Amino acid sequence: MKKHHLVLLASVVSLTACSSASGPTYNAYELQSRNGIRTFQVDCHGILSTAKTCMKVAMRMCGNEPVRLVDTTTPYRDGADPHSIVFQCGAAPAPAAAAVAPAPAPVEKVSLTGDAYFATDSAALTPAATAALDKLLNQQGDRHFARVEVDGYTDATGSDAHNQALSKRRADAVAGYLREHGLKADSFAANGHGEANPAASNDTVEGRARNRRVEISLQK
Repeated sequence: MKKHHLVLLASVVSLTACSSASGPTYNAYELQSRNGIRTFQVDCHGILSTAKTCMKVAMRMCGNEPVRLVDTTTPYRDGADPHSIVFQCGAAPAPAAAAVAPAPAPVEKVSLTGDAYFATDSAALTPAATAALDKLLNQQGDRHFARVEVDGYTDATGSDAHNQALSKRRADAVAGYLREHGLKADSFAANGHGEANPAASNDTVEGRARNRRVEISLQK
């Protein structure tokens, strides 16, 4: 490696002198390293100098290694060839691997929908509700979750304020039951949304029943 650098440096020194006055003229010199890689510049002068002149000098300086252009400078005239090139010797370094975004944490969802789980205008869990939650607890066993989120919803019957409060109380009741009966999680959250985000039309009995629901999200 040192021998190669000495040969390359000697080439740079020898090329800093201009060529003969009868032909193309150029200067070659080493710049400050870029990204830790030795970087060089060749300036071509005279009416006989072209981009090929600069490239030939660069190829001689790099020897057996390929010339990799970093930058070029072109005179202010249309169609002109570059009169100065900045280059490095050797193949281009491999691009850094793109960072891969972590996959979103998987979420399991369970929904308690309809009138079997709460009495009308009540947040007290019915026997059907506790049975459904006990089944969920048995299925999860000793699994541990990062977050358990419970979202309560109502139909459009009643005022917005009333529905908001009722949906929050129902979400609290479900989250509290799961926590108190051993569901393992780093955090629990209960949210009330009232009549927002309906699952069906509020214009029918069946639709309103589907909208009265509590959704449980288990995030690993």
